Amino acid sequence: MNPLLLIVTLAASAATPTPHPAATLPAPAPAASASVKIPTKATPAPPKDSFVPRVGISGVWEIQIQRLTGVTYTHFKITQKDNVLTGEYLDQDGKKYPLFGSVDGKNVRVVVSLPNGGTLTFVGTHDSFTDMIGMLALSNDSVPFTAAYRPKYNWLDNLSPGAGGMGVP
Repeated sequence: MNPLLLIVTLAASAATPTPHPAATLPAPAPAASASVKIPTKATPAPPKDSFVPRVGISGVWEIQIQRLTGVTYTHFKITQKDNVLTGEYLDQDGKKYPLFGSVDGKNVRVVVSLPNGGTLTFVGTHDSFTDMIGMLALSNDSVPFTAAYRPKYNWLDNLSPGAGGMGVP
């Protein structure tokens, strides 16, 4: 037999399905039904004191101070009332210092009071209440800083031990 004829014959026979008698086809499975229990009460609202609506630039900010020796990570916890800022500054060693300042449009000024009588003065601008950029005035120098808003209400929840956390790169 010619091999080409064999291939064509096999291909033709494979393409034609063999009819099955109707009695041998399986019957369709009955439709499955599932019941879903819908809760009768809505999820309870969080306690009123667990969420405080954000006002202006209020909240926790992660700060990156860009020095020649490397980046230092610190944090602000800011409360804004009208154009007045109050709150705390958390340094890279985990020490807290009081801060005060002001907001005028997009311009921000934050002054941190140090125990030795000195101050750290952050002067910059905010963009859409989520980013800040500016300069930090030190006693003998100025260095750039950036800050990013961190949305968690409990500000210590925003701190992490790695990069972007407590100053450990």
